[in-house]
Amino acid sequence: MRPFRTPALGVLARGLLVAAFLATVFIAAAGAVRAQAPPTQDHRGQDHRAAGHNHYFNLEYDEAIAAYRRLIAANPQDVLARNHLATALLFKELLRLGMLETSAFKGDNQFLRQEKPQPDLALKEEFLSVLLEGRQLAEERLQKSPGDKMALFALSNSYGLEGNYDFMIDKAYFSALRNGGRARKYANDLIKKHPDFVDAYLVAGVHEYVVGSLPWIVKVMAAIGGIRGNKQKGEGYVTRVAREGQLARNEARSLLTLLLRREKRPLEAAALLEGLIRDFPRNYVFYLELGSMYEDAGEREKALSVFRSIRRKVEANEDSFARMPQRSREALERKIKDLETQIANSNSTAARLP
Repeated sequence: MRPFRTPALGVLARGLLVAAFLATVFIAAAGAVRAQAPPTQDHRGQDHRAAGHNHYFNLEYDEAIAAYRRLIAANPQDVLARNHLATALLFKELLRLGMLETSAFKGDNQFLRQEKPQPDLALKEEFLSVLLEGRQLAEERLQKSPGDKMALFALSNSYGLEGNYDFMIDKAYFSALRNGGRARKYANDLIKKHPDFVDAYLVAGVHEYVVGSLPWIVKVMAAIGGIRGNKQKGEGYVTRVAREGQLARNEARSLLTLLLRREKRPLEAAALLEGLIRDFPRNYVFYLELGSMYEDAGEREKALSVFRSIRRKVEANEDSFARMPQRSREALERKIKDLETQIANSNSTAARLP
């Protein structure tokens, strides 16, 4: 029998942590930062960054990719632009692979069991190449100006994006762990050098929250591996970025809805989602999540109203909702019928009461 070794616990703890960490933070937060740098325009006066972000948050990934490519062509030295492009490439692939599914269909076995396509290797090659170019630019800036906050921010997000691909698509968990660790290291350096840079606290906040939320035994193993966190502190960090952030505010808002849902505070999450929907009305996933939050809160009439409005938008192609995949449309119909049945049964029971 092999002897018990505490380093093995440390490795296990780190592996468990990276699974939770990457699954929650990078899917929602290490994406295209909403940079407030001076707008980059071409001779027609188009703001490629703003256009790309608008398309990105509305799930229009091809249009976002085109806008970010124009941004890079107009300003090759932009230290954030390649992260924008890589994010759009990654999320386009995650959507195609069915990995951006909404919690609205979490109990629908027919939806969950449907076969999904294989990863696009050509897209992966481009994704990694774009990340490498961006890192080289950021590292050059750090050599000229150690502590450059935008370079540190770009590097933190870059490694987070690669860790997300490792975890979500390649299932390469040790590689995801390495890249996740690099992302947190750059975030820590950024906070140390620029404590007033609010957006730097997003990665740190999720780390605190995830570790603080681990089951007791896993938390003990994480501590042995040198990993500690506080759930309340983490939520506070994410909330601060959602309110005050300049570069990652929308990612923090999206992520905060996940944290609130996990904390069984669906109406608070619904309020955030309503704001996101006002800002990005063509993002049908936000609508689906809103209906799910009302359902979780026991407000089935409101949930049904939201889901019916989504169906109407799909049928009329309002706000381009006809882009919703067929499998999601079918799951939406089942969700509507299920809620209609629940409400009818509840009303029938109430009518029989004395």
